Parts: sequence; C-alpha cells; structure tokens
Amino acid sequence: MATKEDDLADEFSKLSTKTQNEIKLSNGIDPTWLTAHSIKDGYSFWCQLTLKQLVDRQLSQTYFQELIFIIEKEQQIYDFHMRLDPKGQNGLTVDFLYKTAANKLGPDQGDVCISCDMNNPLSQSSLIKKNPTTCIWLDAQLRNKLIITPRRHIERLSQMSEEEMTQFWQDAQAILNEEGCNWETMILNHGKYRTHSHLHMKINIGQTQWIRCIGNKYKEKIQQMQNLFACEERDTNIKKYFGNRKFNKWSGIKKQ
Repeated sequence: MATKEDDLADEFSKLSTKTQNEIKLSNGIDPTWLTAHSIKDGYSFWCQLTLKQLVDRQLSQTYFQELIFIIEKEQQIYDFHMRLDPKGQNGLTVDFLYKTAANKLGPDQGDVCISCDMNNPLSQSSLIKKNPTTCIWLDAQLRNKLIITPRRHIERLSQMSEEEMTQFWQDAQAILNEEGCNWETMILNHGKYRTHSHLHMKINIGQTQWIRCIGNKYKEKIQQMQNLFACEERDTNIKKYFGNRKFNKWSGIKKQ
C-alpha cells in the first residue's frame, strides 16, 4: 500500500527528472546521477564515478552544486546530514538525511571559531595545510578524521562560489593523495545537524591507515592537542573551544 512518504518520494523523483531534463549534455553529468532514491531518514543519489574521477574530469563542482540545488531549492531542505560513501570502482553515493532534524540543536559555539581564529593553541596545533581557499586540519576532538574547511567563514556549501566549490573538492582529493590514504566516508552537516557553525567536512579514515599515514607523521601535533585537554586548564579549554557541546563515544575528548 502506498504511503504518504511514498507519494513524497514520487514527487521528489519528478522534480529530479525535471532537473535532469534541463541539464545540458555538455556539462558531463549523467542525469541518472541526479535521481533521488528514498532511504531511511532521507534520500540517496548514486554517481557512477569515484570522487577522484569527478575531480580529475572537473565535474565535482557541477555535480555537487546540482545536488545542493535539488535539496535546498527544489525541496527546501536546509537542515541535513550529507554523507558520501565510496563504492569502489562503482562510484559513490551521496545521502541527505534530514528527517531527525527536530531532535537536533544546531551549533554550540565556543568563545572562538577555531576554523577562523589562528591565534589560539588548538588551531595552531591542528592545522596541517593552508591552501588559497581551504584549510586542512587534524580533528580537534582527536578522532581519526581529517577536516577540510573553506578559509572564508561560510556555513553552507551553497554559499560557495564556483571557484571555491571546485577547489574544495580538489583539495580534499589532493590531501588524500599526499597522505597516501583512502577515505571511508565524508560528512558535511548543515543547519541543525551542525555542532560547529563554520562549514567543515569530516574525512573519516580507517584505524590502520590513520596510524600508518597520519598518526606517525603528525605525532608531535597530536601530542600538543592532547596536552591541551590533559592540563589544569582542561575544562576552561573545552569551554573555550567547544562551548557546552556533548561529546559522543568516538570523541578523544571526554568531559570529566
């Protein structure tokens, strides 16, 4: 029996089809990559190219801008958890999960934006590369993640210029190439799903590769970060950088 949710999914597919039909063949995007599939808590899109292939063929900016247009402009969904999953040689999926937004509180900002203000020990220790439009960081919570942020303080992918969007994905792939590791998922939270107001993408890396490629190389920086949360000023530092945020079980920082 068809449900109201099925009807909404059908309407969404019609909108996606309309978008597909308006795409110029010259932009290199296969219309099927913009077909929304209903999944638990949201929608999923399947691209038959890997992220590296999208970047190498200069399609990443166009593809992700098209997806964001469908979600934000056509569906008017602004609070969502955006997740990229690699599918080997079968490309990648991009999921937009939004149905639990009512349970989310949004960012709990500390005293400083650690993505903008470099005049603090945590930002200085976690930064590993500064590009013209992006920065690459170790995760401030000491998890097995690399973080990429736009240098300009923005809160949504849709606020990026075409140049910023292109460089964002190029820099994400470039840091993986440089560090010699693969990614397991990439996460971009928007709206109420965020815990930090400055747009940032979490690049999750498996434990073995993290130790081999990242942990050993940046051992000194990681130790400096650990020291910030193991000293007498621990609670003050947590409040300064993270506000009243609650840390999940994967965080390397636990409130005492």
